[in-house]
Amino acid sequence: MDRVDGVERGSLLTGRPHLVPRLLLLAAVVIWGCTFVATKICLAYVSPLELLGLRLAIGLPVLLGLVLATRARLDLRGSYGSWLVSSALIGVHFYIQITGIEQTTATRSGWIIGVTPVVMAALAALLLREPVRRGLVAGIVVATAGLLLLVSNGRIGELEWLRSTGDWLVFASAHTWALYTIAVRDLARGRSVLAVTTAVLLPATVVCTGAVAWTSDLASFARLPTDAVVSLLFLGVAGMAVAQWFWQHGVAAVGAAEAGTFLYLEPLSTTALAVPYLGEPCGAFTIVGGLLVLTGVWVSQRRGQPRSA
Repeated sequence: MDRVDGVERGSLLTGRPHLVPRLLLLAAVVIWGCTFVATKICLAYVSPLELLGLRLAIGLPVLLGLVLATRARLDLRGSYGSWLVSSALIGVHFYIQITGIEQTTATRSGWIIGVTPVVMAALAALLLREPVRRGLVAGIVVATAGLLLLVSNGRIGELEWLRSTGDWLVFASAHTWALYTIAVRDLARGRSVLAVTTAVLLPATVVCTGAVAWTSDLASFARLPTDAVVSLLFLGVAGMAVAQWFWQHGVAAVGAAEAGTFLYLEPLSTTALAVPYLGEPCGAFTIVGGLLVLTGVWVSQRRGQPRSA
């Protein structure tokens, strides 16, 4: 999951017909859905740490180029501790998610990660004391039922599914993303989202690329096959930079509420590519469980009066 909540004001697309920003939102979501497949392809040739380091090394310069091209201001005011915590959280998030994808399918990962908005709402209520909407509890129940159906593949009565480490790591990455979003929220206020993303990823990039340089055979990267190289470029350029830029402009034009509805298409994008390209299975329990997850997200996000205490 490669996005940061927030809106950059003064978008070049604001005020124009909304067809273009909606197309940009759709493109961003499709790209993010396909990143699970690209990650799976790369993991056949590199380790999770190597993939993370390479992806950051490719993506950060592109993000910086977009910051310069859009003349966004790199404003680093605030506590350095907040910046470092945010950077550590995003690094941990990506590493946990990549490690999880290595041990499960891209299809299941795409559906499981769909629970992220529910996790974010629950943690915001718990940690930030935000009002609890009436639909949140019901949404959590429905999404949890879908998640259990996904992870167990319909065999909830058997305990073997509890050992599905990859699925649980992907689910854990939904929580690390929620924590990261909460941590970076104040930093993103009044600032360019692209600039904040670039600044937060810089320490993570330095640490991860340094670890890769210390522990890996760098010459082996020159021998990567074409599909791995293309997937790496897609993850770094499209997944980490271009999609973020598209999403930012789309949100600025149509608003966060409408933009959020496009996220329901992300697991569909993953499935549409993973099943034919990777040959991954997509059975009835995957589809039903995934739809329950998305239903739970929809219920939890419905606007309404906060629940009485």
